Amino acid sequence: GPDGQHVGFSHAVPVGPVPHEEVRSLMARAGIFVSPSLYEPFGLATLEAAMSATPLVLADISTYRELWDGAALFYNARDPGDLASCINGLCSDAQRRRELGEAAARRSRRFSLARQATAMRGVYDKAALATMADS
Repeated sequence: GPDGQHVGFSHAVPVGPVPHEEVRSLMARAGIFVSPSLYEPFGLATLEAAMSATPLVLADISTYRELWDGAALFYNARDPGDLASCINGLCSDAQRRRELGEAAARRSRRFSLARQATAMRGVYDKAALATMADS
């Protein structure tokens, strides 16, 4: 932590670098995805977890609220007790984990490559039309 704190996770298994094609499989096996970020411009790891229908527990920061509100649990990133409460609550509620995982998966479809490509095409089309109109 910022003040030199550390914690050990006796059941955590470091996997090292993982090929992209295996990421979704690993995420799908996770019971819960937690992101403690205080700043995150988008959150690709969060998106990968959501695409795998893994329930999300996210720091309550504006980026995550904008992208995942209604599809994740949020906690005060500066309050370890709040994080513990969210995790403990989900660990004891399989139905809630399933609901949040399904909500995250539905929300993740907003960020598919096809939708992003279509949106970018629209931006380029508007820019081209504006340039032609100015000529």
